[in-house]
Amino acid sequence: MLCEFKFPDVGEGIAEGEIVRWLVKEGDSVKEDQDLLEVETDKALLTLNSPYTGKVTQLHGKEGEIIKVGDVLTTIEAGGEQATALEAEKRDSGTVVGTLGDNEVVEVVRPVQATPAVRALAKQMQIDLASVKGTGPGGRITKEDVETAAAKTAPQAGAEADAYGSVEKIPLRGIRRTVAKRMAEASKRVAEVTIWEDADITELEQVRAKERKVAEEKGVKLTYLPFLIKAVLPALKVHPYFNASLDEAAEAIILKKYFNVGIAVDTPDGLIVFVIKDADKKNILDLAKETATLAEKARHRKIDLHELKGSTFTITNYGVVGASYGTPIINYPEVAILGLGKIEDRPVVRSGQIAIRKMMPLSLAFDHRVIDGVEAGRFLGVVIQHLEDPNLMLIEGK
Repeated sequence: MLCEFKFPDVGEGIAEGEIVRWLVKEGDSVKEDQDLLEVETDKALLTLNSPYTGKVTQLHGKEGEIIKVGDVLTTIEAGGEQATALEAEKRDSGTVVGTLGDNEVVEVVRPVQATPAVRALAKQMQIDLASVKGTGPGGRITKEDVETAAAKTAPQAGAEADAYGSVEKIPLRGIRRTVAKRMAEASKRVAEVTIWEDADITELEQVRAKERKVAEEKGVKLTYLPFLIKAVLPALKVHPYFNASLDEAAEAIILKKYFNVGIAVDTPDGLIVFVIKDADKKNILDLAKETATLAEKARHRKIDLHELKGSTFTITNYGVVGASYGTPIINYPEVAILGLGKIEDRPVVRSGQIAIRKMMPLSLAFDHRVIDGVEAGRFLGVVIQHLEDPNLMLIEGK
């Protein structure tokens, strides 16, 4: 019996995805729970499994195509008890004109014969099915027929141009597409303001250098990031409006009583924010180890959805690419984000004398609807206080 496997609702508010790679081809035999394809969503790279045992008769959609929840992905000729049960369900729910349930494959609307997936493809490619000659059984129009028709009407490769010369059109896909949508949403919804300050981390560097070997013996690379997370936590507790979100519909500010710090990391596919849950309950080495582990998983697209959700405040480190200051975009619906710039030795005045100190540039962006500039300055002051006096981190425990 022919059965359709549709893009399921995988939760986390995911409504669509992009087909990255098919792991089977038409004609393959598959078993229940066998990997069928990889789909990239705005959260993570997912591997979808077959709900049926049988033979793949058709793949719906090409690699790189955007699919929505409920779209048909594969048609499988299932066998065994599962197919019998599905056939019985179809008989019980059918009418004299048939049904269009999960097991229906061919939709017949005279004089055109085509599956729902082929109709959707034709609509996407703006192809009139009435003008397409079907090559399938009984004159049914196939996906290849639609693609052939589209190829005949499409402009030649490299023929696109604007008023000044040739151009190349690159589809907005994957994480870049998600980032674009998120940035646009934040820009429309947030009244964003940024302030900049420097932290003198000369003493912190001495502590880090001293403890780095101890950390390495435990398999942990001790960077500045865990210390920055530690310095942010007391500031979030003293200034709770930074650990919040704005519920516009209810006209209420939601103060979070938990501290989940998001960390933005650059990957070959774009920017991903993973989340350190309950950061206030972890020590420096715990934070260093978890940060490194999640960053590695994010870069290789092996990170789980739950590791990308639930952040209350985000830190982004653009200093790794040599930038000192920036205007980081708030990770909506959060209300603030802290940017870390390039750490370097600079000449500064100390006690009337010029001295070379290690300086950390910080850029704090905040939503002015929730937070005033004065409070933002005080928040950043607490962060800097803890960075410049690392003993405070020890006194305050985890």
